[in-house]
Amino acid sequence: MTTDSINRSELFSFAWTIARQELWSRCLPASQLRNLFPDALRRAWAELKRRAVIAAERAKQTMRPSSDIWADIQALENRTTLGHEGINQLADFQCAYHDACQREAEEKARAEMEAKRKMIAAARGRFVSVTFTKKDGSERQMRIQPATLRHHLIGEAASESARKAAQTRAERHPHLMPVWDVEARAPRSVNLATVSRIAVDGQVHEYRH
Repeated sequence: MTTDSINRSELFSFAWTIARQELWSRCLPASQLRNLFPDALRRAWAELKRRAVIAAERAKQTMRPSSDIWADIQALENRTTLGHEGINQLADFQCAYHDACQREAEEKARAEMEAKRKMIAAARGRFVSVTFTKKDGSERQMRIQPATLRHHLIGEAASESARKAAQTRAERHPHLMPVWDVEARAPRSVNLATVSRIAVDGQVHEYRH
């Protein structure tokens, strides 16, 4: 968040809140509320600007490697005294470290899912055995043949609404890969996020979750 992205509606709402609080704290009549608004608006702008600067700095810190942020945390914690500024800085680093770890975990998960997707798709007409965890928590082993699925899809012949629906499903559920279940002889979906084993071309690839 930057000062340019401060929402006008949020700014005015915050200003009116400040004005009402000032009215109540000073026991002024309700008719004085509008007179208090200009100063409240300046105070609201200053506070939202301060928050925006803090949020921007925190976002910048979050993009750093978590290992670098952790080193900064250790350096602060090893100081004899921190002071008020050091305490605030430590809190910011801890928040940034948590966000950075989450970002890195999500990036790693996406990269792993994409690698699984490519590995399965590369088999084409060959058979692939995939073990994954279903939504209900049960483990499922499926024997699939990637290339066969294309022969059972409408593709360009599908209606525009059907194509849009398929695209929406892919965007909302990137972890699901449509495949052809050899035993069921029907299209199915594999949850790439929970795939624990892929066996193809005599090689077995195992994953921890």
